Amino acid sequence: MKHPPLDPHTNFEASKFSADGFLGDDTRSIEDIIADDRRALEQAGVTLDALAHALESAYQKTRDGMGAPVEIAPGVIGEFEESRGRLPCPFRGCGVFEKGEARLTDTHTGNTLIVTSLGIHLIAKHGFFQGTGSRYRIDPRLSAAMLLT
Repeated sequence: MKHPPLDPHTNFEASKFSADGFLGDDTRSIEDIIADDRRALEQAGVTLDALAHALESAYQKTRDGMGAPVEIAPGVIGEFEESRGRLPCPFRGCGVFEKGEARLTDTHTGNTLIVTSLGIHLIAKHGFFQGTGSRYRIDPRLSAAMLLT
């Protein structure tokens, strides 16, 4: 998955489209974030496709619950919060994605992930889990542990 060099100051920082941006307090380049997260997946023995599929499935189950708690996996509960509007992909040219978020909580550890349709797209299409400290970062190790073990 090769991407042209990107300037994080244009599409990935806080803007009128993404109030918080996609980088959090991460100072690494986008390319380094992607490479580090790919290594984390490899170390966990998980493929990008398998994790993206599991996230999509969890998102859809949670969304179908219409705000009620839904069991996603043993010990993992999801709740969906609807939001109006759409967000464009910061990589440009990929379309726009509905707002709304699925909050997945591991009831054993208390760990929580916030999964969005854009976040799933960023992972599946670009291998980008977002920067450390971003509200919408989907940590590859944590999400794999929650959804694939």
